[in-house]
Amino acid sequence: MANIAPAHREQLKAFATGDLDRAQALSDAMSDHEWAGYRLLHAALFSVLLDNHFQHAPGGISPQTIAELVTRIRRDYEAANITFDSWTVEGVLRATAGEEYLFERFSNEDIISTQTIVVGRLTSYDLDASKDIDAFLDAAEALVTAWERQSQ
Repeated sequence: MANIAPAHREQLKAFATGDLDRAQALSDAMSDHEWAGYRLLHAALFSVLLDNHFQHAPGGISPQTIAELVTRIRRDYEAANITFDSWTVEGVLRATAGEEYLFERFSNEDIISTQTIVVGRLTSYDLDASKDIDAFLDAAEALVTAWERQSQ
C-alpha cells in the first residue's frame, strides 16, 4: 500500500497552481522512501486531469485529439525556446488512452516527464482545473485507493 503523505498533495497543488518555488522546495525536502507514494499520486492526478480534458474535447479522446493537445503543448515549448519531444508525449498519451503496447517504447523517466508536462499544461490551460485543484487531488487520491484495491 502506497504511503501518500500530505506533502505529496501539497507539492502537486503548488506545481498545478504555478507556485513553482514552493513545489521545488517540497520536492527537495522529500526523502528517497517518499517518492513511491508521490509518483503514484502524481500518476493518478495525471489520469484525472487527462480524463477531464478529453471529456470536454469534441470527439473525446482519440489519436486526433491527442495530436491536437500535443501540438498545442509543442507550440508553447517552442515559443519559450524549450526542447520538446512531441513523439514521446504523444506516444505516452496514446498508450495511456489504450494503445498500451506503446508503453514498451518509453522509459519510466519518459512517462513521468510526460505526466509532469501534461499536468502543468492542463492546469494552465484550464483555469477551473487550477482553481479546483483540491477536487482533482481528492479524485486522484480516490483513484489511488481504487488501484490499490485492484492490485490486492
